[in-house]
Amino acid sequence: MRICVIGSCGKRKRTSSPNEPTCEELQNQNALPIWRKKLQDLTVEARNMYTGNQNRELCKGVDMLREINGVTVDFFIISAGFGFLNENEIIPPYECSFSTMTKSEIQRRSRKLGILHDFREISSSDYDLFYMALGRKYITALGDDWFHQTSGVVLAFDKTRHSDRMVYLPAGNQIVKRLSNRGYTIHGAAGFKGDLLRILALYALEQKQKYAEIMNWKNPSYLQNLLHTLSGL
Repeated sequence: MRICVIGSCGKRKRTSSPNEPTCEELQNQNALPIWRKKLQDLTVEARNMYTGNQNRELCKGVDMLREINGVTVDFFIISAGFGFLNENEIIPPYECSFSTMTKSEIQRRSRKLGILHDFREISSSDYDLFYMALGRKYITALGDDWFHQTSGVVLAFDKTRHSDRMVYLPAGNQIVKRLSNRGYTIHGAAGFKGDLLRILALYALEQKQKYAEIMNWKNPSYLQNLLHTLSGL
């Protein structure tokens, strides 16, 4: 079972510097090695750079899933500063976000940073499940046809596509409240996408047949029903 988890960068970072680069100084993929050298004392792995709730809980979920024999999890982070990052890629602090950009600005920047190209490369691998822990702005960075580049089941939080292999759960206050009322630790709507992966991973680890449970997630109807059961929908 091969799972691809894609998260997004966040404002809260483990290190910072008054000299950290901004969007204007990060205009292509060549910027990363340059700034990594300039701020080498402040560099950390991408998965450890972002200290917000969503990324922290995503990391927990990824690590928990990797405890199950036969499950392979690849974890990537879309950075508005540096593009598509492998979780272990070493990066410096920076100040850049898609949150204030228009759709055309996001997609123009995405092309400059090679995000569209890198996503096509990643999607060409035969993943059984894509866990898209992305809001609308970061989904936009993948291009209008992102869904058609994927294979297998896609779990997403922004209902931009209708497909038999799409599993959708809204990341709003209602679902957060429902899960909280059922005893799950939820870090608000902002951290929910990370929380849900952790909850799913914990559910799988609690089953006697852990790998069989994960394999069931290849069935979008099963996974959608599981989400509804866990959240009480």
